Amino acid sequence: MAVEDTPSCPFPGAGSQPASEQPPEPAVSGGCPVPHDASAPSWDLDAHVEAMRRAQQGAERSHLGPERAREMAEKVAEQRAARKGIEEIRSDFIENLGKKLGYGHPLSDRGNLPTFTWTEAAEARLAEVPDFCRELTRWRVEWTAHKKDLGTTITPEIMEIKYQMWGEVSHRIQARRGQELEWTDSALSRFDQVPDFVKGQVLEAVEGNARQLGVEVVDDEVVDRVIQRWSTTGDFHEGLYGFR
Repeated sequence: MAVEDTPSCPFPGAGSQPASEQPPEPAVSGGCPVPHDASAPSWDLDAHVEAMRRAQQGAERSHLGPERAREMAEKVAEQRAARKGIEEIRSDFIENLGKKLGYGHPLSDRGNLPTFTWTEAAEARLAEVPDFCRELTRWRVEWTAHKKDLGTTITPEIMEIKYQMWGEVSHRIQARRGQELEWTDSALSRFDQVPDFVKGQVLEAVEGNARQLGVEVVDDEVVDRVIQRWSTTGDFHEGLYGFR
């Protein structure tokens, strides 16, 4: 009778570490202390501990719960490493990644900003933004308030400043669109409710991710995969697709 294969832990011997040195909320399956997707790059244990520590520290600044911040940190590191063909995520990779991620992401080094307070009216307007880009919108509004010295209380008026900046980019993108991928009617209709001031960036970002996935037609399945990547990683490739 053959013995069933079980996934091996990417951290041999890590289970013998004292509890105080183990990453937060270790996995229990297979006795492995670190959650791991077999298809993703493996982790050096010290790198994972450092990434989780940074995520824990950045959670409140990012307006995230600790668990969500840790998931986002882990997934963005794995996605960026896989894109670069890196098989093992080490501490130097986490350090460099922190320098590249924009303000708001729990792994970003751009965290030395004051705490921002959102008025009820601003929160209500933010709630109108689709779920998949709501966190990005919050982060970019705060960053704009910081860069333009607009204070630390976010109001609808401050949001409008960022929205107008995005709108200029969105309109330019939509005006020059013409070489985009083919879309199914069903997939494209899912973005009917995206505000016009950011619709150009959103569609361009979906297509950019779709090309990375190697597809030629954007259908509902592709949209689901792209939104899932955004939701788990918080990585909208803002520098590539105009989300500055």
